[in-house]
Amino acid sequence: MRSPGRVCASLNCVLALAGAQLAAADLTGTWIGTIPSQGRTTAKDVVFRLVHSGSSLSGKIYNDQGASDAIVRGSVAGHRLEFEVELMEQAGNQINVVVYRYGGTAEDGQIAMTRERAAARNSVSGANIPVRRPGDSKQQDRERRFRTFLLERLYR
Repeated sequence: MRSPGRVCASLNCVLALAGAQLAAADLTGTWIGTIPSQGRTTAKDVVFRLVHSGSSLSGKIYNDQGASDAIVRGSVAGHRLEFEVELMEQAGNQINVVVYRYGGTAEDGQIAMTRERAAARNSVSGANIPVRRPGDSKQQDRERRFRTFLLERLYR
């Protein structure tokens, strides 16, 4: 016969695992936030519509002009989520496809998110465009390519 203390310890482990699974499965929904400004760019309001199924993550990102782009290569492991978004950006007279990599941690109904400008290529020729400037220090590179922001759940 098991002792009451051992039964309670086993029950606590089961409840903790169930709680972790429930929290991890709670990412589907609409999340809103603001990507902070940098240099000459202004802060940008964003909306993420996330669809979480098992360890995969899909959905769309909507910007403050109403345009949307699909989330690609999305994954979830526990409270950690990662995904990429490819979108078109204009640089002078050139249109580029830019890959933004997002990573975050979900906790207490919020997602602490970091966005990285990970890659870029010319939309016509397909030629890669450097996202790092050769003369930048690690600090300058980080300040230019990375943004950290918070997402709040709007609704499920």
